[in-house]
Formats: sequence, structure tokens, C-alpha cells
Amino acid sequence: MSRKQRCALLAVMFTAGCAIWRPLPGAGFAAPASEQLDHARVVLRDGTTTEIDDAVISRDSIIGFHSDSRKRFAAARIEVTRVEAWQPDAPKSFVAGALITCSVLAAYIVSIIILLSREGT
Repeated sequence: MSRKQRCALLAVMFTAGCAIWRPLPGAGFAAPASEQLDHARVVLRDGTTTEIDDAVISRDSIIGFHSDSRKRFAAARIEVTRVEAWQPDAPKSFVAGALITCSVLAAYIVSIIILLSREGT
């Protein structure tokens, strides 16, 4: 694996690690108005876990599309035990940003040192 590929893979890992699944709070789950989520994970009473896109959560049902097959998904809220939303994780985002910034700064400093050391020869 080349250096560029390793750097690209590392950047993708940092980006993907900046968000996690978080359960929606019980009060928000019982809200009278419908709520829309771009991406959600739904856990049913029988233990089935399904990831859905374009989810609409209303008082009596959850409707969306399966992430992998784009088939319509609908479930009565009484059958759902938990709904999780994909949300940013602030500490991981901060650490990833700090590491990337320090890496770029270190590369810049090393480049300057190399350029200045070659001027005298």
C-alpha cells in the first residue's frame, strides 16, 4: 500500500469516527408532531435491527426506506423498542481535527527545515 493510500485511508477513518449512533430520548420519541431523520436505526420487539433512510417518525408509526435495498419500511410504534440517530461526536471530532492540524503543521515545519538546510549548499 502506497503512502498516499495510507494517508487517504487514515483520513477516511478519522472522518467516519466522528459520528456515532445515539438513542433518541424517550420524550422526543413520544412527541405528538412527526419528526424526520436522514438516517436512523430501528430496533423492533423481536430483536430485529434495521437501518432506514428518510425516516419519518410520527405518533403511531415509523416509515422510511431500507438503507441497503431502498424498499419501503413501515412499523407501528408499539412494535419499536428503540430508535437511534446518527449524530456527530464532539470529542472525537475535536481530536481528529487537532491531529490533522498538528500533522499538517509538522509537515510544513519539516519542509521549511529541509528547504533552509539546502540553501547553504
